[in-house]
Amino acid sequence: MYLSDEDENSHDFTWMVKNSVVPRPIAWVGTQDESGAGNLAPYSYFTLVTMNPPTLMISFIGEKHSYDNIVRTGQFVVNLITEGQAEVATATAAITDASIDEAALHGLSTTPSTRIAPPRLTDARVALECELMETTTLLGANIVFGRVLAVHADDDVLDDTGRISIEKYRPVARLGGSLYTTVTTEYRHVVPVADDTWLSSQVGSTR
Repeated sequence: MYLSDEDENSHDFTWMVKNSVVPRPIAWVGTQDESGAGNLAPYSYFTLVTMNPPTLMISFIGEKHSYDNIVRTGQFVVNLITEGQAEVATATAAITDASIDEAALHGLSTTPSTRIAPPRLTDARVALECELMETTTLLGANIVFGRVLAVHADDDVLDDTGRISIEKYRPVARLGGSLYTTVTTEYRHVVPVADDTWLSSQVGSTR
């Protein structure tokens, strides 16, 4: 199959791209407006950008209360969705009035953050406190770059070394359309040192 942006039906091309770039992590974004009213919504056009300092980006397509709150207050929480939370997280994506606090609407409890005003979800196994660094606009999307100020991680998702164990963490990721997946396993590949011995072994392995 070959699809391109030159096809008469661009819908199939667009959806093929979206369905191939998976799984995508989901930022369950908690914000507040200037009066302290809360907002909560999930976004899967989300990823890390750099680690010095830890920085992430979220792309908002269309008018979004989350984006408006971030721009006005400069603060937000990224709660990471884990197994058993996908259904309620999806429910918080429903379009509602800006006055509606989705966490309260769906019975989700919150806990005060440490360095910013918007609270984090109490049941979020990992939550990132973030401050706005800058915004940009690209092809109709509003893109936020945020600096991670603090991480809250449930001790139950950590291994014996204090690192996150994927098997305990079990994060939920977005696939195409209304499909999701839970990451339950991991495997390791160490980047090799490309010295002469390694290069020779690679050449020999292709014969």
